[in-house]
Amino acid sequence: SSFSNNLEAKLYLQFQIMDSSLFKTLPDLSKLEALDGTNYKRWAQKLLIFFEQLEVDYFLITDCPQRPDATATADTTPSDLDGQIAKYEKHNKFVRGHLLTHMTNALFDLFINNKSAKSVRETLEKKYGNDDAGKKKYATGKWLQFKIVDDKPIMDQVHEYENLVADILAEGMKMCEVMQANVLIEKLPDSWSNYRNHLKHKKKDMSLEELVSHMKIEEANRLKDKDSTPYELSVKANLVESTVPKNDRYKKATGNFKKNNQKLGVQNNKSANFKKNNNNGKGATGSGCYVCGKHGHKAYQCYNRQDDAKIGQKQDQNKSQANLTEDQNDIIAAVAELNLVYWIIDTGATKHFCANKELFENFEEAANGEQVFMGNSSSAEVLGKGKISLKLNSGKTLALHNVLYVPSLRRNLISGGLLNKAGI
Repeated sequence: SSFSNNLEAKLYLQFQIMDSSLFKTLPDLSKLEALDGTNYKRWAQKLLIFFEQLEVDYFLITDCPQRPDATATADTTPSDLDGQIAKYEKHNKFVRGHLLTHMTNALFDLFINNKSAKSVRETLEKKYGNDDAGKKKYATGKWLQFKIVDDKPIMDQVHEYENLVADILAEGMKMCEVMQANVLIEKLPDSWSNYRNHLKHKKKDMSLEELVSHMKIEEANRLKDKDSTPYELSVKANLVESTVPKNDRYKKATGNFKKNNQKLGVQNNKSANFKKNNNNGKGATGSGCYVCGKHGHKAYQCYNRQDDAKIGQKQDQNKSQANLTEDQNDIIAAVAELNLVYWIIDTGATKHFCANKELFENFEEAANGEQVFMGNSSSAEVLGKGKISLKLNSGKTLALHNVLYVPSLRRNLISGGLLNKAGI
């Protein structure tokens, strides 16, 4: 009847609209990597997901319906069977077409004469999908030979390592998460040696996921430090012993140095050590000469006065006699340059820090869980503390007590506040 024909037409149109909307939500297979034989597992999984969304994945494992013999009894009518066969042939062409389209030319030529999608899948599975010892050895070899280098982004290489671990697990080989993380630590480059040593001293095991998250933070901090210009103070310490009392030594010592920012050096005793004036400063005529201390002439008229050239010559001859006297071991540290290799004076540090355990003269292990908080809002583990003696250019020895051993640091730090507190 006309009513039934119109109803069938509406249902067919509705099915076409639903079918077209379904295709619009499907992933784009144009970017799917073509099958070349080495990427079968990933390729097969992506196509299977595509076929499952279309609900045609069962055509990969079922055969085409067959017409029964004339003598056999059939549960379906001939018209139903014809519809099933037509549907199967239509979807078989669709599935087979996608399988062949996403192959390399060599494999396409090999399978083009195969008209069954099921047969194509079974042949590929036998050829590339079966597990064997060779594939396991290949995946293991790539994992063992993998090494992180400095000339590539660290996190990109870490993700590559995660893929290698996933390949090993996909081959059916078992590996605990702690081992996955520990092997990654050993594959870090030399520029990450301090970070690697810091992780080795941790008593808590980390999973691969936790380690990757930890490394992301470390990489971000390294990039931040690399972009900013670090302020590194490199000074050379010359220790000068003085007889000036502690309370007014800074007030009286200013007369021994010139105002032109020259390096601390040797001054002639006659010009550097001022003689006492008994005149109490009464009048200009009675003030006397401040070079020799006598009255009757000015300093510029004094025959004992030496010009700058002669003073410079005597400075070169008497470098080792730089106003050195001993009185109750009172020491002034006149800091001009500090010859400390790999050591930096940090005015913001509240403690001395060292990353090299070999420099300690005596060492005491730290309590479990002791942490130190850094200026970049991160924390580092303290493994101990002790005493370190530094040899200065002047021949003196600077002893640092209660130096904290933090192997994760990239620089050894001397606390400027502690030096100032000690009067150095």
